[in-house]
Amino acid sequence: MTVPRQSFHLTGPSQTLDPRVNAVRGDLADIALAGILFAPHYAAPVERRCAAAFAPMFDQPNGVQTSELLQAELFQMFDIAGGWAWGFSAHDHYVGYVQADALVADSALPTEPSAADPVSFAETFIGMTYHWGGRGGAGIDCSGLIQRALAAAGIAAPRDSDMQQNALGATLAQGESLKRGDLVFFPGHVGIMADASTLIHATRHHGKTLAEPLADVIARIAIDHAVPVVERKRIAR
Repeated sequence: MTVPRQSFHLTGPSQTLDPRVNAVRGDLADIALAGILFAPHYAAPVERRCAAAFAPMFDQPNGVQTSELLQAELFQMFDIAGGWAWGFSAHDHYVGYVQADALVADSALPTEPSAADPVSFAETFIGMTYHWGGRGGAGIDCSGLIQRALAAAGIAAPRDSDMQQNALGATLAQGESLKRGDLVFFPGHVGIMADASTLIHATRHHGKTLAEPLADVIARIAIDHAVPVVERKRIAR
């Protein structure tokens, strides 16, 4: 999969890119980054599909789980070694390592579910175990819940809560009332409003996804953070 040696011309200084969504490591980089980033070798991706019910993605082989592929989702693979495939999930460009035996070249697998209302879809996860890096396979985390809920309604969202805060919706003015579907961002955490006062979120504190009063969430987070709510955002639909 490594591209034959050829010359690439940098258009300026080599840039520092977010490795969560740019496939670059010490020895290899996505060929799409040639010209903006120096790497010893570049590779073109090879498309694979998740054949397992779900496949954890890790920051390194046998490392920390950072995300998860679900059945039928596409994975753009740049390298495979020792039973591990390195690349990114096609739906959000999130980079990581997946066990190679969970991937196939192609398969007629089911498509993901859809829903007109992201909140209704989020509610289907209530009771699911909280799991860092999960998107609904072995469990789900806060940003995975938001990504899945929005995707079901046809809204693309990045993987992590800080990315979602930067990319999604419009900031609500101070004092403006919340409504169903609004996103509330906390330090390192995110949830979606079921109504003006109830938050649906996957939380390590309770170990699961649940709906609880927003006021209770704020009070709990305020114990450790002077500013418990960092932003409130509304997605136009």
